[in-house]
Amino acid sequence: MEISRPHPPPPARHPWKAVAAATLGVAAVVVAVTVPTVLCRSAGGCAGAGGASEGLARLEEELDVTNRSLAEAREQRDGCRKELGVLEGKASELKQALAEVIRLEEENKELRTEVSRQQEQLEQEQSRREELQQQNQALQEQLQDTRSQQTSGNGDKPSGLLPFTFFLLLLGLLLRQ
Repeated sequence: MEISRPHPPPPARHPWKAVAAATLGVAAVVVAVTVPTVLCRSAGGCAGAGGASEGLARLEEELDVTNRSLAEAREQRDGCRKELGVLEGKASELKQALAEVIRLEEENKELRTEVSRQQEQLEQEQSRREELQQQNQALQEQLQDTRSQQTSGNGDKPSGLLPFTFFLLLLGLLLRQ
């Protein structure tokens, strides 16, 4: 059984890039608001003295909001970077685990092949053993018959059949190997 290999994951999105872009945008707004304010203060005041202090207060308030937003964006970006590092580490671990699974599948396949080969060899050896047992049984019966014939009729006259039978048995065993 072969496990299908998963498709590679889609390219990782980089949410920190979006956060970094937003941070740069906020920084540009801060610079755009801050530069005129600083220039106005260094010049000794802005045109329209009555509305200048109100406008300046409003701009400073907007600047504070922008600074807070910028700080939050930086925190989010840092959090995204940390999360990205963790995810990259887990992806690396998964790649290693997948490589190990593939290696084990190959090893398992080789072992199954070896087990099949050895099982076939065992069956052949068992078949050969059964044949030898049958031959042995037949030869023992022949030997028993020969002995009974010797004791019943001939007495102490040795039979020429017995050595010939042993010769055939040994020849059969040698040819099998």
